[in-house]
Amino acid sequence: MARGEHDFPATPLRRRLLVAALAVATAVTLILMMLERVGAPALPRPPAPPGPAVCAEGQLTGCLGGKAEVILVPAAPAAAAASAPR
Repeated sequence: MARGEHDFPATPLRRRLLVAALAVATAVTLILMMLERVGAPALPRPPAPPGPAVCAEGQLTGCLGGKAEVILVPAAPAAAAASAPR
């Protein structure tokens, strides 16, 4: 007996759609599990940078709570502002 083209029946459309849906669902599940790291231990976080140091007793500059140098721009002369045309 020779095997012909009709020896095996065609797979029904519903069965092919089911197989395709299961393949897509499996691929999506695997990708999400790789991205979300389900069950894996948390990754270590880098240490926080040290904050500014609090002023020691008698220290006035270079620390948190110390005095800051302030430079002021001199005010414009009042006569120049009054004589300006409107």
